[in-house]
Amino acid sequence: MPHRIRVLLLLLHLAVLLLGWPTGAGRVRKKATRSRPCLDLPEEILEQMFGRLSVGVMSAFHHALELEPQDKLNLTCPTTARSPTDSKTRLPVNLLSISPWAYRISYNPARYPRYVPEAYCLCKGCLIGPHGEESDQYRSTPVYAPSVILKRAGSCLGGRHSYVEVYVSIAVGCTCVPLLEKERDGQNSNQSLERAEAKAKAKAKAKQLVSAGKNV
Repeated sequence: MPHRIRVLLLLLHLAVLLLGWPTGAGRVRKKATRSRPCLDLPEEILEQMFGRLSVGVMSAFHHALELEPQDKLNLTCPTTARSPTDSKTRLPVNLLSISPWAYRISYNPARYPRYVPEAYCLCKGCLIGPHGEESDQYRSTPVYAPSVILKRAGSCLGGRHSYVEVYVSIAVGCTCVPLLEKERDGQNSNQSLERAEAKAKAKAKAKQLVSAGKNV
């Protein structure tokens, strides 16, 4: 009997080990590994990195960030001559040019600086007419300056985003240039067509009036 009891106990013990009863006994639960989010570099470090790279490259048009709100400025091409008071400190330099320009702020959270002012021309031509009006014999074109920015790379080092330097060209203003011969010829031909169309319409209208008078 004692031998049988020992055999039964041994079999019962083996059954418990094989079937894993009670449930969960002897199992080691693995902790779920959480991926930590990649944080951005502190603002002070980004500013120092950018300062060493740019060395005043963007300081030439940082004043654009301090311009008056856009709703207070007439950001369109002037259609009338400027008054003498405009040459004083009332308007910023970019609006007193013969090729006036304004700024739009470009935002990108994955670069530094995140806010970059970009210039765009307000006029198609230049304000060089006898009374300061727009002349279509010249055109306003953007002026680009080389600059450097820090662009966020895809890698994450030590829980922080890494940045690489990228050289770009940014519009900083506008200037006035004469039209090329092809552009001038194309513009003159367009003007000639417009005049011819206007004359044809005037003649057709005059004929209608004459025929209407005869009928009466």
